Amino acid sequence: MKKVIIAMVALLVVAGGSFGAFLAVKNKSEKETEKQVSELAENVIFSFDSEAITEINFDCPDGHYRAYYEDETWKLDGNEFTLDQDYIDTLLYLVSDFTAETNYDVPDDSKKAMYGLDNPSETITFSDGTEKYTVYVGKITPTNDYYYFMAEGKDKVYTVNSIQGSVLKASRMMLKAKDLIPYDTTNIKQITVKKDGKITYDLTYDTDTLTWSLPEEYSELPFDQTAVSSMLTTLTRLEAEQMLEEYLEDMTKYGFDKPSAEVTIKGTDGTERNFIIGNSDNNQTYTYILMKDSNQVERYYKSDLNFINYKPFNFLPDSVNSVSLYNINGFELIFGDIQDSFTVNMNERKLEMNGKAVDMENSEIYTSFQNLFNSFTTLIFTDTDIEATPDNSDPVLTAIYHADDTDDVKIDFVDAGNDKCYIFKNDVYSGGIVDISRLTGKNSTQSFYSSFCERAGIVQTVKSNPITEE
Repeated sequence: MKKVIIAMVALLVVAGGSFGAFLAVKNKSEKETEKQVSELAENVIFSFDSEAITEINFDCPDGHYRAYYEDETWKLDGNEFTLDQDYIDTLLYLVSDFTAETNYDVPDDSKKAMYGLDNPSETITFSDGTEKYTVYVGKITPTNDYYYFMAEGKDKVYTVNSIQGSVLKASRMMLKAKDLIPYDTTNIKQITVKKDGKITYDLTYDTDTLTWSLPEEYSELPFDQTAVSSMLTTLTRLEAEQMLEEYLEDMTKYGFDKPSAEVTIKGTDGTERNFIIGNSDNNQTYTYILMKDSNQVERYYKSDLNFINYKPFNFLPDSVNSVSLYNINGFELIFGDIQDSFTVNMNERKLEMNGKAVDMENSEIYTSFQNLFNSFTTLIFTDTDIEATPDNSDPVLTAIYHADDTDDVKIDFVDAGNDKCYIFKNDVYSGGIVDISRLTGKNSTQSFYSSFCERAGIVQTVKSNPITEE
């Protein structure tokens, strides 16, 4: 967003600079041209190397601030807050090659007062250690198109486009960094989100293995590293749409008394950023955030803060294969009245069901078998519940997979109520939940089983719905 501002300022500077003026006067008479060029020269305010500037002093209505350049970063004298690096860069870009729109000759005291320059609202001084360049900022014009200003070493009043001029209207809030967090994607160690005082998810980064993980109780579940990477890409780029008041005392004003979420983000350098997100149910566009260390209120677009609504299952893969059909030699399927044994060699397209050979060269049979197998082997988690304590003594479905070089893998689907199933692996509850619709209904294990048996010419063993009937 700030790069767009820089580009906009650059465009405006070019539009108001010498090249545009040259084109405008090219076809005029020599006398008029000389006059135009002379006037243009009078509007050139500064031309200096922005990279040579090492100190900037701001005198604003809300205080004096000194910024200095050290270790390739702009820092605030006293370190009261972190400076907005992009704002400083934009300001330097504008002023280092600064040409005014117009000038109003040398003002007397009354004219200075009229332009707001008898007591400038902002004074900004740039220094390279030898030379100083000072801008005095006045009022905006009645049409809101321009700002009046003066400069040290110049005796006239000048105007600058209001968009450019807004960059000169420095203030404490303009100077403060707008980043939600002071980290990039490589130096975050932990992310914790709470709602109603309870942790909804807690992510930790292992600097040795370079991987993210949920707490130990989720260790039986697979983890999608790309899900965190995607979230961090957005999170580390978030900037406040507007900086509001500091040192907030009335927590009810922005809904911080009953926050939507509390967030703690820790850096690998030992620092951390803590903030709470106000209750903004009645606002479809904005959400307010309160930084705990400063009680600084900031406004963000609501759509940018979806990460607070994540749950552990958001960090699971979209789907998980219990085993690969090409890595097993057979499996058992127990599903209500179904109790079938399969021997399979997919590389040779060989399949037996309960000792009877099945023609896997038939494309319809081949496809229907794969659909059946994937319906209970491919797990699509819809939620997690690590506090549940189910047992798998009476599972809805059990699949036992056999391989030549590894131990058997057993997967149990256990009825969790509300059209859900708990997933067990090798008799251990994984903490994962899937929809029971994977097993019955359209495009389910039950329907794919019937389709496979019909195509293979096998008498079905299923007699009832294993979920709805006792």
